Amino acid sequence: MWVVLLLVAVGSAQAQTQPQSSHYKAAETLLLTMGSPKTIDDNLQQMLTMQMEQVPAMKAAELEVRSFFSKYMNWDAIKDDLIKLYMDEFTEKELKDMNTFYQTPTGKKLAAKQSILTMKSAQIGQAKVEPHMMELQQAIQKKMQGDN
Repeated sequence: MWVVLLLVAVGSAQAQTQPQSSHYKAAETLLLTMGSPKTIDDNLQQMLTMQMEQVPAMKAAELEVRSFFSKYMNWDAIKDDLIKLYMDEFTEKELKDMNTFYQTPTGKKLAAKQSILTMKSAQIGQAKVEPHMMELQQAIQKKMQGDN
């Protein structure tokens, strides 16, 4: 167990000291061009506001909840994970192509509207499902009772 932890720690330290690849830099540039640091914070604040409205009891600890999430879900905390995600999903050339697009007026508009589009899409989905939740609950209850 200690050997595994040591290898992970050494590997992590080496990864942090090695120069970043051009693929890494392309992913980071894209995320910055898209405005990800601000979008992440805006989305987090919107999500927390919705939670406070849905669970009023959380209001008493709102400051602590916001502080907690701001600490662990900020850009610096998740930046490397997001960069790795984009590196896993896109080639360096694709990242550079997307970055070029996001520098255009249309790309800038898409980046600015992305969080609103995501939120409104979720609201559409919720509005479509919500009236039928009883049907889902009944199907789950029926299945759990062993009825077929």
